[in-house]
Amino acid sequence: MLSLASSLTDLAVEKIELFILALIRIATIVFLLPMFSQNSVPTTVKAAISLLLTILVYPQMPLVGFAIANSPVFFFMIVLEQVFIGIMIGFAASFLWYFIVMGGEWIARDIGLMQGTMNPFTEFQSDIFSIILTILLIVLFLASGGHYFFIRVLFESFQYIPIGNFVWDTRNFASILILLSCSSFVVAFQFAAPVMGAIFLCTVSLGLMNRVMPQLQVWILGIPVKVFIGVVVLIYSMPLMVQVFNANFEQLQRALFAILRVGRG
Repeated sequence: MLSLASSLTDLAVEKIELFILALIRIATIVFLLPMFSQNSVPTTVKAAISLLLTILVYPQMPLVGFAIANSPVFFFMIVLEQVFIGIMIGFAASFLWYFIVMGGEWIARDIGLMQGTMNPFTEFQSDIFSIILTILLIVLFLASGGHYFFIRVLFESFQYIPIGNFVWDTRNFASILILLSCSSFVVAFQFAAPVMGAIFLCTVSLGLMNRVMPQLQVWILGIPVKVFIGVVVLIYSMPLMVQVFNANFEQLQRALFAILRVGRG
């Protein structure tokens, strides 16, 4: 009778530990997702979302073939495993916004509006164009249901990488993150190319006008002209920017599933 009670107690403790491990992985991902990583989202909200998602994911988790109830050291190693998986997924997801900030800074530099202000999404000083574009695209992203993809990643991460079956292949992880960081530069250039091209043509035109009419105050005239042309081109190029954003999101989806496949081995 005592052995049966002990077995039931160990089973209950192990279920609680598995729930805690799932909560750690999901909470790490949620806290690192771009829409939740800024301080403007209360920590209690992030924790509540993590707990709710864990309650939904836990019944669908695959069974584990090991016991952790009586091994604190092994449990700690599994905790580190879940944290690492969450960091990899959350950090890769953040590349969805980095190219927006980078492209917005290039646009602001060419237009001449580099006044810095606090960006709530990066927690660093940024220009107004980066903040406006980031907020606008995040609203469009949430309105189109793109956040459901990250919920899908949460669910499928436990199917690809069950608890305790993670493969520590850091070389492949590094390769995927390096490719993501390199592609961010390319996508940022595509994102800012229309405005940068228009400002370049405007600068060349002003230079030619200065050669034809040296008495013309080109520097004073160029500031409002660049701002006007840059803002007009930015407004008309928004559909193209949305297409670039969607293309980068599709690339991110492939990268996240590549991370899950690498972690499975």
